[in-house]
Amino acid sequence: MREPKNFPSVVRTVGLGLPILAVLTVASSCSRDALAPDCFEIDPDTGICLVPDPGGTAVGVDCEMFPDGAVGATYSFIPPVGGGSGNYSNWMATNLPPGLSIDPNTGEIMGVPEPPGNMEYQDITITVFDEGKGQSFDASCGPLLINEPLNSNAVLTEPMHCIPHTSSRDEMIALLGGGDGTQITCSAVNSGDLPCPLGDGNGRLPPGITFNDSSCTHSGNITGERRGTWVWMVEIEQSGFKTRVPFCASNDVDTFHDITVTANAVEESDLKPGLLEFDPNAPLLFGDGSYVWDIEDPACNDDPALCNSYGFRYDVTCSPFDPPFALNAESSDTGMTHGMTAMGPTPSAGFATRPFVASFEMLYCTSDNGADCDVGSANFDQNAQTKYHFDVVGYPVAGNP
Repeated sequence: MREPKNFPSVVRTVGLGLPILAVLTVASSCSRDALAPDCFEIDPDTGICLVPDPGGTAVGVDCEMFPDGAVGATYSFIPPVGGGSGNYSNWMATNLPPGLSIDPNTGEIMGVPEPPGNMEYQDITITVFDEGKGQSFDASCGPLLINEPLNSNAVLTEPMHCIPHTSSRDEMIALLGGGDGTQITCSAVNSGDLPCPLGDGNGRLPPGITFNDSSCTHSGNITGERRGTWVWMVEIEQSGFKTRVPFCASNDVDTFHDITVTANAVEESDLKPGLLEFDPNAPLLFGDGSYVWDIEDPACNDDPALCNSYGFRYDVTCSPFDPPFALNAESSDTGMTHGMTAMGPTPSAGFATRPFVASFEMLYCTSDNGADCDVGSANFDQNAQTKYHFDVVGYPVAGNP
C-alpha cells in the first residue's frame, strides 16, 4: 500500500514575478495604482504604505504532488499556498477526479472519489484570487492517484484463504490491496454467539479466541472437541471506508472417524475451508458435485457390519445462501460419503466488495444398531461420535480489484 506523501516546504511560484520589497516615501497624492505592486494598502491621508508587499512575490500553489485517494474513501487536502498578500479567495479547479471538488473559500479539495480506481489524473489546474493584488493566479497540478477501494481480495490466495489469527496488525495490512495509505482501524463485527441469522455472512469467533480492537490482534486457542477451521470477519476502516477481512483458526483435534475431503478431484485437508470466487451480479452456487467427504470408521475396515447404519446431521449458520441445502449423504462399506450443494440468489450490494463466510456444523454417527444413529432421536447429539466444522469463504471477483 502506498504511504501518504510529504510535501516540500518550497512553494512553487506561479504567475507574474513582482519586484522585491521597496521602502516607499510618497506624497499623499499617490494612488494605490501608483504604488502597486510594491504595496497592498496605503493610508489615504498620508500616502504611507501600511501593508507592503513581502518581497513582491507572486502567489504560488504547491500542488505538484497530491496525497493518494481511494474509491469510496473520504478525501481532504488543502494545497499549501504562499506569496502575494496572504488573502486568498475564489478557489477553482478543473479536471479533478469524479467525486472531488474544491471549496471556493478555503481551497480544500474534498469529497469521496468514485470509480474507476487505479487511475492517475493529470492536467489538474487550480486557480486562486489574491484579494490584495486583485489578480488571479493559475497552477498546473498533479498527478492525483485514485486507488482501488481498500480490500482483502488477495487473501484468497493464502493457503487457507484467510489470515491466521496469530497474525500481527502489520502482517494483516501487508495482505490488503487498494486504499489511500492512511491509518487503518479495526473492530470486531460480532461476538462468538451462534447461530447467527442466515444472510449475515460474517462468521463467528470460535470458543477460546478473543479479539482486541485497538491492536487489531487475536489471542487464545480454540477450545472444545469439534474439529475444523473457523473463519470470521473483522471490520477495517480507512478514511471512512469500511470493509471486512477474513481471519481463521483451526482446531486440529483427533476424531472418531477419519475425514477425507476431495475438492475438484484433488484430496485436500479436512481443515482447509472451501473457496468460492463469486460474481456479485449473479446467483451464488457452491459445491454442486465438486466437494466430496468420505467419513470412515477405522473399525469397519475389518468388520463392515459395524457400519450397517449411519446418521448425519448438519446445521447452517452465518450464511448468505438460502435454504434448502443439499449434502447428499449415502452409506459406504466403512462409514458414509456425502457431497455439498449450497445456492442462493444474487447477493445484496453489501457483498459486492467484501468477502463472506458460510458455516456448516456437522455431526457423524456410524453403528451396527440403527437406533443409535437415528437423527430424529433426542440422544443423537450424544451418540454422534464425530463433531466437525466446515466453513466456505466467498470472495467477489467479477469487476472488483
